[in-house]
Amino acid sequence: MKYTCAAIFLALGIFLTGIFTGCASPPPPPPSPTARQTLPPREALPAPPPPPEFPIRPVTRDLLDLIGKSAYKLGDLQYFISSAITVERSKGMQYDIELKDGEGRIQEINTVEKIIIPKNTGGVLIQGPSTGSSALRLLKICFDDMEEHTLTFRENPSDKRFYLVFREDRNYGEFIEYGNEICKVDFNGEIPYLYVRLEEIIDTQPRTRELAGRFVQSR
Repeated sequence: MKYTCAAIFLALGIFLTGIFTGCASPPPPPPSPTARQTLPPREALPAPPPPPEFPIRPVTRDLLDLIGKSAYKLGDLQYFISSAITVERSKGMQYDIELKDGEGRIQEINTVEKIIIPKNTGGVLIQGPSTGSSALRLLKICFDDMEEHTLTFRENPSDKRFYLVFREDRNYGEFIEYGNEICKVDFNGEIPYLYVRLEEIIDTQPRTRELAGRFVQSR
């Protein structure tokens, strides 16, 4: 009987201890690390607009005369070509000799150089304006780093523009003089002409003059 009461009191003590201590609500779990917030990508700022280009003006006799009357020279102007051209010139015949077992073979190689001048390529004035046999003005423009590689442009009497000078052959195409050589040229049917970039600004400056009047002179 004595052992039974002791067991009951022991069980009751454990129960009460669990109520006051062990049955308390467990502490909240530590907060989970918050996910790194990804900021939205910054929008790229728009690129500044390019500077306005000067209007295109075909080279004409009137334009050359206007520049000639100013303080500038024709050589100070940047010239451009209106359409692409391809120049083909022969670099001469080369020979390759191969010998084998006492027998040989000679191979003739005709090297052709192609020079491409794209549309809107800039050039400088080397010589001009001079007059040809027809009293039309000629301009020699260089688009290469060698001044002798010039193209000749002649004034057209109908629209006053300066077009590429070439010679047409019915069988072999068109030819030009390039670097003191006669070369084949191809411009896809559109004859190139020269143009420049000039901006025309009209500035009206009024000049006011007040009249005092005119009176009869006494005699």
